[in-house]
Amino acid sequence: MSGRNMPDKDWEHSPVGLALLDQAGCVTRLNSSGRAILGNHGGALQPLHALLSGESGLVEGQPASGTGWSTAWIKAAGNSVELAYRMQRVGEAYSVAFYDVTRRRQRERRAMAVARTAARVASERSLPATLSALAHEILQADGLAGVQVLTNEYSGDKLHMLGMAGFPASRSGAFFSLLMECRRRGADLGMLNAMESGKPVIFPHRYDAFMSNPAWEPLHEFHRYPTWDAFASIPIKVRQNTIGILNAFLAPGQALDEEAIEFLTSMAEQAGLAIDYASMLEEERSAAHREERQRLARDLHDSAVQQVFSMGMLTQTLKILTDGPERDQRIHAIAAELEDITGSVLKDLRGLVTQLRPTVIGSSGLRGALTRLTATTHRQTGVKFELNAEAVVDEIGGELAEDLYYVAAEAVHNAVKHSPADLIVITLDVSNGQIRLTVRDNGGKPEPPGAAREALEHEGHGLAFMRQRVERWNGAFDVDLNFGGAGTVVRAEVPHLVTYHSPGRQP
Repeated sequence: MSGRNMPDKDWEHSPVGLALLDQAGCVTRLNSSGRAILGNHGGALQPLHALLSGESGLVEGQPASGTGWSTAWIKAAGNSVELAYRMQRVGEAYSVAFYDVTRRRQRERRAMAVARTAARVASERSLPATLSALAHEILQADGLAGVQVLTNEYSGDKLHMLGMAGFPASRSGAFFSLLMECRRRGADLGMLNAMESGKPVIFPHRYDAFMSNPAWEPLHEFHRYPTWDAFASIPIKVRQNTIGILNAFLAPGQALDEEAIEFLTSMAEQAGLAIDYASMLEEERSAAHREERQRLARDLHDSAVQQVFSMGMLTQTLKILTDGPERDQRIHAIAAELEDITGSVLKDLRGLVTQLRPTVIGSSGLRGALTRLTATTHRQTGVKFELNAEAVVDEIGGELAEDLYYVAAEAVHNAVKHSPADLIVITLDVSNGQIRLTVRDNGGKPEPPGAAREALEHEGHGLAFMRQRVERWNGAFDVDLNFGGAGTVVRAEVPHLVTYHSPGRQP
Protein backbone atom coordinates (compact mmCIF):
# COMPACT_ATOMS: atom_id res chain seq x y z
CA MET A 1 0.00 0.00 0.00
CA SER A 2 2.94 2.32 0.54
CA GLY A 3 3.50 4.82 -2.23
CA ARG A 4 7.23 4.25 -1.83
CA ASN A 5 6.85 0.55 -2.69
CA MET A 6 4.37 0.96 -5.59
CA PRO A 7 5.33 1.97 -9.14
CA ASP A 8 4.27 5.50 -9.96
CA LYS A 9 1.93 4.35 -12.75
CA ASP A 10 0.10 1.91 -10.48
CA TRP A 11 -0.11 4.52 -7.72
CA GLU A 12 -1.56 7.20 -9.94
CA HIS A 13 -4.21 4.99 -11.55
CA SER A 14 -5.26 2.87 -8.57
CA PRO A 15 -9.08 2.49 -8.40
CA VAL A 16 -9.04 3.62 -4.76
CA GLY A 17 -7.77 6.89 -3.38
CA LEU A 18 -4.16 6.79 -2.20
CA ALA A 19 -2.42 9.48 -0.18
CA LEU A 20 0.76 10.10 1.76
CA LEU A 21 0.40 12.16 4.95
CA ASP A 22 3.08 13.79 7.03
CA GLN A 23 2.99 13.66 10.83
CA ALA A 24 0.61 16.66 10.93
CA GLY A 25 -1.88 14.89 8.68
CA CYS A 26 -1.23 17.10 5.68
CA VAL A 27 -1.30 15.40 2.29
CA THR A 28 2.03 15.36 0.53
CA ARG A 29 1.01 13.17 -2.35
CA LEU A 30 -2.41 12.20 -3.81
CA ASN A 31 -3.38 9.98 -6.73
CA SER A 32 -6.07 10.69 -9.36
CA SER A 33 -8.80 8.67 -7.58
CA GLY A 34 -8.05 10.51 -4.37
CA ARG A 35 -8.25 13.88 -6.12
CA ALA A 36 -11.65 12.94 -7.60
CA ILE A 37 -12.96 11.91 -4.19
CA LEU A 38 -11.63 14.93 -2.31
CA GLY A 39 -12.33 17.49 -5.03
CA ASN A 40 -8.67 18.40 -5.55
CA HIS A 41 -8.16 19.28 -9.20
CA GLY A 42 -4.86 21.09 -9.52
CA GLY A 43 -5.38 23.16 -6.38
CA ALA A 44 -4.00 22.84 -2.89
CA LEU A 45 -4.02 19.27 -1.55
CA GLN A 46 -7.00 18.43 0.71
CA PRO A 47 -5.79 17.92 4.30
CA LEU A 48 -6.67 14.56 5.87
CA HIS A 49 -5.43 15.40 9.37
CA ALA A 50 -8.92 14.55 10.70
CA LEU A 51 -8.10 10.88 10.14
CA LEU A 52 -5.22 11.24 12.58
CA SER A 53 -6.70 13.65 15.12
CA GLY A 54 -10.18 12.10 15.44
CA GLU A 55 -11.86 15.32 14.30
CA SER A 56 -13.77 13.67 11.47
CA GLY A 57 -16.99 13.72 13.47
CA LEU A 58 -20.12 11.60 13.16
CA VAL A 59 -18.94 7.96 13.01
CA GLU A 60 -15.13 8.04 13.07
CA GLY A 61 -13.44 4.70 13.51
CA GLN A 62 -16.36 2.39 12.64
CA PRO A 63 -15.59 -0.82 10.72
CA ALA A 64 -16.18 -0.75 6.97
CA SER A 65 -16.10 -3.50 4.38
CA GLY A 66 -13.03 -5.69 4.62
CA THR A 67 -10.64 -6.41 7.45
CA GLY A 68 -8.83 -3.37 8.79
CA TRP A 69 -11.10 -0.77 7.18
CA SER A 70 -12.70 2.04 9.20
CA THR A 71 -15.06 4.85 8.28
CA ALA A 72 -14.88 8.57 8.97
CA TRP A 73 -16.57 11.79 7.83
CA ILE A 74 -14.46 14.60 6.38
CA LYS A 75 -15.16 17.88 4.60
CA ALA A 76 -14.23 17.79 0.91
CA ALA A 77 -14.85 20.76 -1.39
CA GLY A 78 -17.41 22.07 1.11
CA ASN A 79 -19.38 18.81 1.28
CA SER A 80 -19.48 16.09 3.90
CA VAL A 81 -17.97 12.84 2.58
CA GLU A 82 -17.92 9.49 4.35
CA LEU A 83 -14.71 7.59 3.68
CA ALA A 84 -13.78 3.99 4.19
CA TYR A 85 -10.05 4.05 4.82
CA ARG A 86 -7.09 1.97 5.90
CA MET A 87 -3.94 3.56 7.24
CA GLN A 88 -0.35 2.34 7.61
CA ARG A 89 2.63 4.05 9.20
CA VAL A 90 5.61 4.41 6.85
CA GLY A 91 8.60 5.73 8.72
CA GLU A 92 7.76 9.25 9.87
CA ALA A 93 4.69 9.48 7.59
CA TYR A 94 1.43 7.65 6.88
CA SER A 95 0.12 5.91 3.81
CA VAL A 96 -3.69 5.95 3.41
CA ALA A 97 -5.98 4.03 1.06
CA PHE A 98 -9.57 5.29 0.94
CA TYR A 99 -12.77 5.35 -1.11
CA ASP A 100 -16.08 7.19 -0.95
CA VAL A 101 -18.87 5.19 0.76
CA THR A 102 -21.24 8.12 1.26
CA ARG A 103 -23.94 6.90 -1.11
CA ARG A 104 -23.66 3.24 -0.19
CA ARG A 105 -23.83 3.87 3.55
CA GLN A 106 -26.69 6.31 3.03
CA ARG A 107 -28.62 3.58 1.20
CA GLU A 108 -27.92 1.19 4.07
CA ARG A 109 -29.11 3.71 6.65
CA ARG A 110 -32.24 4.40 4.61
CA ALA A 111 -33.03 0.69 4.27
CA MET A 112 -32.56 0.20 8.01
CA ALA A 113 -34.76 3.23 8.73
CA VAL A 114 -37.56 1.81 6.56
CA ALA A 115 -37.23 -1.62 8.21
CA ARG A 116 -37.27 -0.24 11.76
CA THR A 117 -40.24 1.98 10.96
CA ALA A 118 -42.16 -0.93 9.41
CA ALA A 119 -41.57 -2.99 12.56
CA ARG A 120 -42.78 -0.15 14.74
CA VAL A 121 -45.92 0.32 12.63
CA ALA A 122 -46.81 -3.32 13.26
CA SER A 123 -46.20 -3.21 17.01
CA GLU A 124 -46.81 0.34 18.28
CA ARG A 125 -50.39 1.24 19.24
CA SER A 126 -49.80 4.98 19.69
CA LEU A 127 -49.95 6.83 16.37
CA PRO A 128 -48.08 9.96 17.59
CA ALA A 129 -45.29 7.75 19.01
CA THR A 130 -45.01 5.85 15.72
CA LEU A 131 -44.89 8.98 13.56
CA SER A 132 -42.43 10.76 15.88
CA ALA A 133 -40.12 7.75 15.67
CA LEU A 134 -40.50 7.78 11.88
CA ALA A 135 -39.52 11.46 11.76
CA HIS A 136 -36.39 10.75 13.83
CA GLU A 137 -35.46 7.79 11.59
CA ILE A 138 -35.59 10.07 8.53
CA LEU A 139 -33.60 12.77 10.31
CA GLN A 140 -30.84 10.37 11.34
CA ALA A 141 -30.71 8.41 8.08
CA ASP A 142 -30.20 11.46 5.88
CA GLY A 143 -28.83 14.02 8.34
CA LEU A 144 -31.65 16.44 7.63
CA ALA A 145 -32.28 19.66 9.54
CA GLY A 146 -35.90 18.81 10.37
CA VAL A 147 -38.83 16.54 9.60
CA GLN A 148 -42.58 17.03 10.14
CA VAL A 149 -45.44 14.54 9.72
CA LEU A 150 -48.93 16.02 9.49
CA THR A 151 -52.28 14.30 8.92
CA ASN A 152 -55.92 15.28 8.64
CA GLU A 153 -57.24 11.71 8.98
CA TYR A 154 -59.23 12.42 12.16
CA SER A 155 -60.16 16.07 11.87
CA GLY A 156 -61.34 16.91 8.36
CA ASP A 157 -59.50 19.87 6.85
CA LYS A 158 -57.27 20.57 9.84
CA LEU A 159 -53.73 19.19 9.75
CA HIS A 160 -52.37 17.80 13.02
CA MET A 161 -48.63 17.60 13.68
CA LEU A 162 -48.31 13.97 14.86
CA GLY A 163 -44.59 13.52 14.27
CA MET A 164 -41.64 15.90 14.34
CA ALA A 165 -37.84 15.83 14.61
CA GLY A 166 -35.27 18.60 14.57
CA PHE A 167 -37.56 21.53 15.39
CA PRO A 168 -38.80 22.42 18.90
CA ALA A 169 -41.93 20.48 19.85
CA SER A 170 -43.29 23.03 22.33
CA ARG A 171 -45.55 24.77 19.75
CA SER A 172 -46.44 21.79 17.54
CA GLY A 173 -50.12 21.95 18.56
CA ALA A 174 -50.36 25.55 17.28
CA PHE A 175 -48.74 24.77 13.92
CA PHE A 176 -51.89 24.59 11.79
CA SER A 177 -53.34 27.78 13.26
CA LEU A 178 -50.08 29.62 12.56
CA LEU A 179 -49.99 28.16 9.05
CA MET A 180 -53.49 29.47 8.35
CA GLU A 181 -52.44 32.89 9.62
CA CYS A 182 -49.57 32.81 7.10
CA ARG A 183 -52.05 31.97 4.36
CA ARG A 184 -54.24 34.93 5.36
CA ARG A 185 -51.16 37.12 4.98
CA GLY A 186 -50.61 35.86 1.44
CA ALA A 187 -47.97 33.15 1.93
CA ASP A 188 -47.69 30.43 -0.71
CA LEU A 189 -48.34 27.18 1.13
CA GLY A 190 -46.34 24.58 -0.77
CA MET A 191 -47.37 21.72 1.52
CA LEU A 192 -51.04 22.31 0.78
CA ASN A 193 -50.21 22.24 -2.94
CA ALA A 194 -48.75 18.78 -2.35
CA MET A 195 -51.92 17.79 -0.48
CA GLU A 196 -54.13 18.94 -3.35
CA SER A 197 -52.04 17.53 -6.21
CA GLY A 198 -50.94 14.32 -4.50
CA LYS A 199 -47.42 14.91 -5.86
CA PRO A 200 -44.14 15.96 -4.15
CA VAL A 201 -43.43 19.68 -4.06
CA ILE A 202 -39.80 20.83 -3.81
CA PHE A 203 -38.51 24.33 -3.04
CA PRO A 204 -34.71 24.81 -3.44
CA HIS A 205 -32.98 27.43 -1.28
CA ARG A 206 -36.17 28.23 0.62
CA TYR A 207 -34.80 29.31 4.02
CA ASP A 208 -33.68 32.87 3.20
CA ALA A 209 -36.84 33.63 1.22
CA PHE A 210 -38.95 32.16 4.04
CA MET A 211 -37.28 34.12 6.84
CA SER A 212 -37.34 37.43 4.91
CA ASN A 213 -41.02 37.21 3.91
CA PRO A 214 -43.37 39.02 6.37
CA ALA A 215 -46.21 36.70 5.34
CA TRP A 216 -44.37 33.83 7.03
CA GLU A 217 -43.66 35.78 10.24
CA PRO A 218 -46.03 33.68 12.44
CA LEU A 219 -43.87 30.60 11.71
CA HIS A 220 -40.44 32.27 11.78
CA GLU A 221 -39.58 31.21 15.32
CA PHE A 222 -40.94 27.75 14.67
CA HIS A 223 -38.56 27.17 11.71
CA ARG A 224 -35.62 29.45 12.58
CA TYR A 225 -33.41 26.77 14.17
CA PRO A 226 -31.82 24.57 13.07
CA THR A 227 -30.89 26.39 9.88
CA TRP A 228 -32.07 24.64 6.72
CA ASP A 229 -31.95 25.26 2.98
CA ALA A 230 -34.20 23.31 0.59
CA PHE A 231 -37.68 22.13 1.55
CA ALA A 232 -39.81 19.25 0.25
CA SER A 233 -43.41 18.18 0.92
CA ILE A 234 -44.23 14.54 0.19
CA PRO A 235 -47.91 13.51 0.19
CA ILE A 236 -48.97 10.70 2.54
CA LYS A 237 -51.51 8.47 0.82
CA VAL A 238 -53.86 5.72 1.91
CA ARG A 239 -55.60 3.84 -0.91
CA GLN A 240 -54.97 6.66 -3.41
CA ASN A 241 -56.33 9.30 -1.01
CA THR A 242 -53.95 11.97 0.32
CA ILE A 243 -54.45 12.15 4.08
CA GLY A 244 -51.28 13.92 5.19
CA ILE A 245 -47.91 15.47 4.39
CA LEU A 246 -44.30 14.59 5.20
CA ASN A 247 -42.15 17.75 5.25
CA ALA A 248 -38.39 17.39 4.89
CA PHE A 249 -36.03 20.32 5.59
CA LEU A 250 -32.54 19.80 4.13
CA ALA A 251 -29.43 21.05 5.89
CA PRO A 252 -27.32 23.62 4.01
CA GLY A 253 -25.22 21.92 1.34
CA GLN A 254 -27.49 18.88 1.03
CA ALA A 255 -28.94 17.94 -2.36
CA LEU A 256 -32.36 16.41 -2.91
CA ASP A 257 -31.72 13.88 -5.66
CA GLU A 258 -33.93 11.12 -7.05
CA GLU A 259 -32.77 8.59 -4.46
CA ALA A 260 -33.59 11.00 -1.63
CA ILE A 261 -37.10 11.54 -3.04
CA GLU A 262 -37.58 7.76 -3.30
CA PHE A 263 -36.52 7.34 0.33
CA LEU A 264 -38.85 10.09 1.55
CA THR A 265 -41.67 8.59 -0.51
CA SER A 266 -41.03 5.18 1.07
CA MET A 267 -41.17 6.72 4.54
CA ALA A 268 -44.36 8.60 3.60
CA GLU A 269 -45.83 5.22 2.61
CA GLN A 270 -44.88 3.86 6.05
CA ALA A 271 -46.58 6.86 7.65
CA GLY A 272 -49.69 6.10 5.61
CA LEU A 273 -49.60 2.47 6.78
CA ALA A 274 -49.31 3.63 10.41
CA ILE A 275 -52.27 6.00 10.05
CA ASP A 276 -54.33 3.35 8.25
CA TYR A 277 -53.43 0.74 10.88
CA ALA A 278 -54.55 3.04 13.68
CA SER A 279 -57.80 3.67 11.83
CA MET A 280 -58.37 -0.07 11.36
CA LEU A 281 -57.88 -0.68 15.08
CA GLU A 282 -60.63 1.80 15.82
CA GLU A 283 -62.84 0.14 13.20
CA GLU A 284 -62.21 -3.26 14.79
CA ARG A 285 -63.38 -1.96 18.13
CA SER A 286 -66.52 -0.59 16.49
CA ALA A 287 -67.06 -3.89 14.67
CA ALA A 288 -66.90 -5.76 17.97
CA HIS A 289 -69.67 -3.53 19.31
CA ARG A 290 -71.73 -4.10 16.16
CA GLU A 291 -71.35 -7.88 16.45
CA GLU A 292 -72.54 -7.77 20.04
CA ARG A 293 -75.58 -5.76 18.99
CA GLN A 294 -76.33 -8.28 16.23
CA ARG A 295 -76.16 -11.11 18.77
CA LEU A 296 -78.62 -9.30 21.00
CA ALA A 297 -80.90 -8.70 18.00
CA ARG A 298 -80.92 -12.45 17.31
CA ASP A 299 -81.81 -13.10 20.94
CA LEU A 300 -84.63 -10.60 20.62
CA HIS A 301 -85.98 -12.40 17.57
CA ASP A 302 -85.70 -15.88 19.10
CA SER A 303 -87.53 -14.99 22.33
CA ALA A 304 -89.67 -11.87 22.38
CA VAL A 305 -90.64 -11.84 18.71
CA GLN A 306 -91.90 -15.42 18.81
CA GLN A 307 -94.00 -14.66 21.87
CA VAL A 308 -95.43 -11.54 20.27
CA PHE A 309 -96.52 -13.75 17.36
CA SER A 310 -98.31 -16.04 19.82
CA MET A 311 -100.04 -13.03 21.35
CA GLY A 312 -101.35 -12.08 17.90
CA MET A 313 -102.77 -15.56 17.33
CA LEU A 314 -104.51 -15.55 20.71
CA THR A 315 -106.00 -12.16 19.99
CA GLN A 316 -107.53 -13.54 16.81
CA THR A 317 -108.96 -16.46 18.79
CA LEU A 318 -110.60 -14.05 21.24
CA LYS A 319 -112.35 -12.29 18.39
CA ILE A 320 -113.79 -15.58 17.11
CA LEU A 321 -114.93 -16.72 20.56
CA THR A 322 -116.96 -13.60 21.24
CA ASP A 323 -119.69 -15.09 19.05
CA GLY A 324 -119.91 -18.55 20.81
CA PRO A 325 -122.22 -19.61 23.72
CA GLU A 326 -119.27 -20.55 26.00
CA ARG A 327 -117.40 -17.36 25.36
CA ASP A 328 -117.18 -16.06 28.96
CA GLN A 329 -115.23 -18.98 30.48
CA ARG A 330 -113.00 -19.60 27.50
CA ILE A 331 -112.30 -15.89 26.97
CA HIS A 332 -111.30 -15.56 30.60
CA ALA A 333 -108.81 -18.44 30.27
CA ILE A 334 -107.30 -17.12 27.07
CA ALA A 335 -107.12 -13.59 28.48
CA ALA A 336 -105.21 -14.90 31.48
CA GLU A 337 -102.79 -16.74 29.20
CA LEU A 338 -102.43 -13.64 27.05
CA GLU A 339 -101.65 -11.55 30.13
CA ASP A 340 -98.91 -13.98 31.20
CA ILE A 341 -97.33 -13.95 27.75
CA THR A 342 -97.53 -10.15 27.59
CA GLY A 343 -95.77 -9.85 30.92
CA SER A 344 -93.04 -12.24 29.78
CA VAL A 345 -92.58 -10.37 26.49
CA LEU A 346 -92.33 -6.99 28.18
CA LYS A 347 -89.77 -8.35 30.62
CA ASP A 348 -87.67 -9.78 27.78
CA LEU A 349 -87.98 -6.65 25.70
CA ARG A 350 -86.97 -4.36 28.57
CA GLY A 351 -83.93 -6.49 29.28
CA LEU A 352 -82.82 -6.72 25.68
CA VAL A 353 -83.49 -3.06 24.88
CA THR A 354 -81.42 -2.08 27.91
CA GLN A 355 -78.56 -4.17 26.55
CA LEU A 356 -79.01 -2.91 23.00
CA ARG A 357 -79.03 0.72 24.07
CA PRO A 358 -75.52 2.01 23.28
CA THR A 359 -73.61 3.13 26.34
CA VAL A 360 -70.11 4.51 26.67
CA ILE A 361 -69.99 4.25 30.46
CA GLY A 362 -69.99 0.49 30.95
CA SER A 363 -68.64 -1.18 34.06
CA SER A 364 -65.65 1.17 34.37
CA GLY A 365 -67.83 4.16 35.29
CA LEU A 366 -67.67 7.76 34.13
CA ARG A 367 -63.99 8.16 35.00
CA GLY A 368 -63.11 5.08 32.95
CA ALA A 369 -65.11 6.36 29.98
CA LEU A 370 -63.36 9.75 30.10
CA THR A 371 -59.99 8.01 30.40
CA ARG A 372 -60.74 6.03 27.23
CA LEU A 373 -61.87 9.22 25.48
CA THR A 374 -58.63 11.06 26.27
CA ALA A 375 -56.41 8.08 25.41
CA THR A 376 -58.13 7.50 22.05
CA THR A 377 -58.05 11.19 21.09
CA HIS A 378 -54.37 11.44 22.04
CA ARG A 379 -53.52 8.40 19.91
CA GLN A 380 -55.34 9.88 16.94
CA THR A 381 -54.33 13.55 17.14
CA GLY A 382 -51.32 13.84 19.46
CA VAL A 383 -53.15 16.35 21.69
CA LYS A 384 -52.18 15.93 25.35
CA PHE A 385 -54.72 15.60 28.16
CA GLU A 386 -55.02 16.08 31.91
CA LEU A 387 -57.98 14.35 33.55
CA ASN A 388 -58.87 15.42 37.09
CA ALA A 389 -61.69 13.33 38.57
CA GLU A 390 -62.04 11.97 42.11
CA ALA A 391 -63.39 8.51 42.96
CA VAL A 392 -66.73 10.04 44.01
CA VAL A 393 -67.38 10.74 40.31
CA ASP A 394 -68.08 7.04 39.81
CA GLU A 395 -71.19 7.44 41.94
CA ILE A 396 -72.70 9.28 38.98
CA GLY A 397 -74.49 6.75 36.82
CA GLY A 398 -77.26 6.15 34.32
CA GLU A 399 -78.33 8.75 31.80
CA LEU A 400 -76.76 11.62 33.71
CA ALA A 401 -73.32 10.01 33.47
CA GLU A 402 -73.81 9.54 29.73
CA ASP A 403 -74.95 13.13 29.24
CA LEU A 404 -71.90 14.46 31.10
CA TYR A 405 -69.66 12.19 29.05
CA TYR A 406 -71.12 13.40 25.75
CA VAL A 407 -70.78 17.05 26.81
CA ALA A 408 -67.09 16.43 27.54
CA ALA A 409 -66.64 14.49 24.28
CA GLU A 410 -68.24 17.26 22.20
CA ALA A 411 -66.08 19.90 23.90
CA VAL A 412 -62.95 17.82 23.18
CA HIS A 413 -64.00 17.32 19.55
CA ASN A 414 -64.55 21.06 19.07
CA ALA A 415 -61.17 21.91 20.64
CA VAL A 416 -59.37 19.43 18.37
CA LYS A 417 -61.18 20.60 15.24
CA HIS A 418 -61.39 24.36 15.71
CA SER A 419 -58.39 25.40 17.84
CA PRO A 420 -54.60 24.99 17.77
CA ALA A 421 -54.69 23.50 21.28
CA ASP A 422 -52.06 20.92 22.20
CA LEU A 423 -53.32 20.47 25.78
CA ILE A 424 -56.89 19.87 27.02
CA VAL A 425 -57.71 19.69 30.73
CA ILE A 426 -60.90 17.91 31.87
CA THR A 427 -62.00 18.46 35.47
CA LEU A 428 -65.01 16.73 37.03
CA ASP A 429 -65.79 17.15 40.72
CA VAL A 430 -68.71 16.78 43.11
CA SER A 431 -69.12 19.21 46.00
CA ASN A 432 -71.77 21.27 47.80
CA GLY A 433 -74.59 19.39 46.13
CA GLN A 434 -73.32 20.18 42.59
CA ILE A 435 -71.51 18.26 39.85
CA ARG A 436 -69.12 20.53 37.96
CA LEU A 437 -67.60 19.62 34.59
CA THR A 438 -64.95 21.87 33.03
CA VAL A 439 -63.15 21.30 29.72
CA ARG A 440 -60.36 23.81 29.13
CA ASP A 441 -57.92 24.01 26.18
CA ASN A 442 -54.83 26.15 25.60
CA GLY A 443 -55.71 27.03 22.03
CA GLY A 444 -55.51 30.79 22.44
CA LYS A 445 -57.66 32.79 20.05
CA PRO A 446 -57.45 31.01 16.66
CA GLU A 447 -60.26 32.96 14.98
CA PRO A 448 -62.72 35.75 15.78
CA PRO A 449 -65.15 34.75 18.57
CA GLY A 450 -68.19 35.12 16.30
CA ALA A 451 -66.66 32.86 13.66
CA ALA A 452 -65.59 30.34 16.28
CA ARG A 453 -69.03 30.26 17.87
CA GLU A 454 -70.68 29.93 14.45
CA ALA A 455 -68.33 27.05 13.60
CA LEU A 456 -69.13 25.30 16.88
CA GLU A 457 -72.86 25.72 16.40
CA HIS A 458 -72.65 24.37 12.88
CA GLU A 459 -70.54 21.34 13.82
CA GLY A 460 -73.04 18.55 14.57
CA HIS A 461 -75.22 19.53 17.50
CA GLY A 462 -72.55 21.98 18.67
CA LEU A 463 -73.28 24.21 21.62
CA ALA A 464 -77.01 23.49 21.43
CA PHE A 465 -76.27 19.77 21.70
CA MET A 466 -74.29 20.24 24.92
CA ARG A 467 -76.69 22.78 26.41
CA GLN A 468 -79.69 20.46 25.96
CA ARG A 469 -77.95 17.59 27.73
CA VAL A 470 -77.14 19.80 30.70
CA GLU A 471 -80.46 21.64 30.97
CA ARG A 472 -82.50 18.41 30.94
CA TRP A 473 -81.05 17.92 34.45
CA ASN A 474 -81.90 21.47 35.52
CA GLY A 475 -78.25 22.40 35.13
CA ALA A 476 -76.33 25.43 33.89
CA PHE A 477 -74.13 25.53 30.79
CA ASP A 478 -71.58 28.14 29.69
CA VAL A 479 -68.83 28.54 27.08
CA ASP A 480 -66.05 31.13 27.15
CA LEU A 481 -64.37 31.11 23.73
CA ASN A 482 -61.46 33.32 24.75
CA PHE A 483 -60.89 32.67 28.44
CA GLY A 484 -58.12 35.02 29.52
CA GLY A 485 -56.81 34.98 25.94
CA ALA A 486 -55.51 31.46 26.60
CA GLY A 487 -58.15 29.21 25.10
CA THR A 488 -61.75 28.00 25.35
CA VAL A 489 -63.49 26.84 28.54
CA VAL A 490 -66.69 24.77 28.57
CA ARG A 491 -68.51 24.59 31.93
CA ALA A 492 -71.46 22.44 32.95
CA GLU A 493 -73.03 22.31 36.43
CA VAL A 494 -75.92 20.06 37.49
CA PRO A 495 -77.50 19.24 40.88
CA HIS A 496 -75.98 16.25 42.66
CA LEU A 497 -78.41 13.60 43.95
CA VAL A 498 -77.62 10.30 45.60
CA THR A 499 -79.74 8.34 43.09
CA TYR A 500 -80.30 9.45 39.53
CA HIS A 501 -83.44 8.91 37.47
CA SER A 502 -84.42 10.01 34.02
CA PRO A 503 -85.76 13.57 33.95
CA GLY A 504 -89.49 13.76 34.63
CA ARG A 505 -89.70 10.33 36.31
CA GLN A 506 -90.52 9.72 39.94
CA PRO A 507 -88.12 7.65 42.06
